[in-house]
Amino acid sequence: MGAVQVPRVVAALAGAGVGVLWLLGLLGFGIAPAFAAPAPGGEPLAIIEARPASADRDATRRRFIAALATVNGVAVVADDREAALTGVATDADDALATAALAEARDGFGALECGRARPAAEDAVRLLAARQAAAIDETVRMRAAWTYVLLCADRDGDGAMARAAADRLRAIGAAAAVPPDIWARFPDIDAATDRDIVELTVSAPVGAAVTIDDVAVGVAPLTRFVAAGKHLVAVATGASRGAVIATVHGKPLTIEVAALDRIAAWRDVAAQVAAWQGAAPPTEVEVSELMTRIGVRFAVVLGERGAASLWVRRPQQRTARLVVDGDLGDPLAIGAGVMARVEAWTGAGPDPDQPLLTEDDELVREVSRPREPTRWWVYAVIGGALAAGAATIYALDAGDDRQIIDLTFP
Repeated sequence: MGAVQVPRVVAALAGAGVGVLWLLGLLGFGIAPAFAAPAPGGEPLAIIEARPASADRDATRRRFIAALATVNGVAVVADDREAALTGVATDADDALATAALAEARDGFGALECGRARPAAEDAVRLLAARQAAAIDETVRMRAAWTYVLLCADRDGDGAMARAAADRLRAIGAAAAVPPDIWARFPDIDAATDRDIVELTVSAPVGAAVTIDDVAVGVAPLTRFVAAGKHLVAVATGASRGAVIATVHGKPLTIEVAALDRIAAWRDVAAQVAAWQGAAPPTEVEVSELMTRIGVRFAVVLGERGAASLWVRRPQQRTARLVVDGDLGDPLAIGAGVMARVEAWTGAGPDPDQPLLTEDDELVREVSRPREPTRWWVYAVIGGALAAGAATIYALDAGDDRQIIDLTFP
């Protein structure tokens, strides 16, 4: 075998490789896939609780949701739609009161009455309005008034602390209040040591009115109260409201606005509740609910641990069942969601479309009309070959080359 110039061969192969890569690039073949960026916050995924109530239902749902949260790009719906998807209609003031109490608790725990007291007073007003609508909120009201009393005493606001102490005694003293605070605000007879002031309440006609959680009639009305701070609430149907009013000296008229507190997703909650313990929802029912809450993906939790992934493709209103999974394999559900998101953004194959087989490819190739090869294909191939030839010539013409002689016996 004769002499072989190693650099020339390597350079030729490299030049040919560059030409091939260039050709593949122009022909539309990519070397690495480009994945579209996930939607901000992840793709919303609704978890619909279609199982009847049981001892472990809530716990298994929470574990399932926690596992889904580990899937990058998936965002389980956790706003005010979440309760409705379990079949529970949460009124707006209920959710607001819960949030206000949580803020009061966190603020008080951090020794920040500047946060805790305003939140606790908001909770008091929200809960008083609910009580005016005949909703028992004694437990939460006791907690709210306790935060108000402790912080008002710390702030040196005797009038508010007095009002809070009076209300707590009326609904049941809280053990969290130290004895020394009770001693500073002893129980007194409202008919003595205080002025009596005329108070007129203006509200929607016919609304039920309470003063310090005691029903006093319907609006509009006038009552005589002791000077000081009083909690006035009104309710008519789902419209409710409350204010903390300070009265002293002259007669006072206050207007209490009644806001609509009906649950925003009451119809969704009613629909989900109807599925629990009944036949599984139909395609039409799931499609309507997903459209109503504005999601493209939903998991329906059913009997015997079923977890079914439903999908609404872009520009379509009808949902389809695509993964008939179970609660024990949440990652398969998450993978099903992200596979479709990537397909819709052009970053991956569509799992809902049949795969192309070799027979399909053969039929397509035979039946495809033959078209003349484009001129630029020949130009690209010629360019690649010219680049390789030029490289070989340059190396061959140079003085710096290595020759390996192979001698055979």
